[in-house]
Amino acid sequence: LGPFFSVFAINVAFDKIAGSNVEVWHITLLAGFLLALVIGFTSRSTAPKYHSMFAFAGFVISIVWIYIIANEVVSLLKAFGVMFGLSDAILGLTVLAWGNSIGDMIADTSMARRGSPRAGFSAAFGGPLFNLLLGIGLPFTIQILRGGGKAITLVCNKMTLVLSVGLGISLVFSFLFMPIRKFQATKPYGFFLILMYVVFLGVCIVFEFTVMKGGDDTCF
Repeated sequence: LGPFFSVFAINVAFDKIAGSNVEVWHITLLAGFLLALVIGFTSRSTAPKYHSMFAFAGFVISIVWIYIIANEVVSLLKAFGVMFGLSDAILGLTVLAWGNSIGDMIADTSMARRGSPRAGFSAAFGGPLFNLLLGIGLPFTIQILRGGGKAITLVCNKMTLVLSVGLGISLVFSFLFMPIRKFQATKPYGFFLILMYVVFLGVCIVFEFTVMKGGDDTCF
């Protein structure tokens, strides 16, 4: 059922195969049924040699579930944005960012308290880096391939500029501070990052309800 569910989840179930009347979900259902029969009649009490493939299939299905849930969350946030007159940027900066990062924050903090501060510190930077490189790079690559190589036009407004400046200041500060302190993360460093985030969030909220409400969507 996993592959059958996946083709519907990613909206390719009703695509025709090679111009025929056969659709993707037909092949998926038939292949899944035959594979289930083969596995059912050949399984023994011991794990088969291809047992690791089940783990890989489960990993792929879990990615599909994450994809579906993420799409639903984004749609829900857009609905809240329409209801309360909020932009996608401020919703992503607050609700979506908190929900996406709270698990990482708890895990990284737990690792640091258990005597592995380097692992927690590395994960704090490695997780967002992974999201930026693959979370943005992969969807953009897929969209460019679907669009026949056509460039993607990004929306730039004053909120986007504020977000970019805030992120740049934070990264530059860490880039300069850590070598000066010989890569020792001190309490003042952590307090300053928290203060920087509070100020950054406050500036974005002020921009959202003042400048952006004025209807000025230009970047400069």
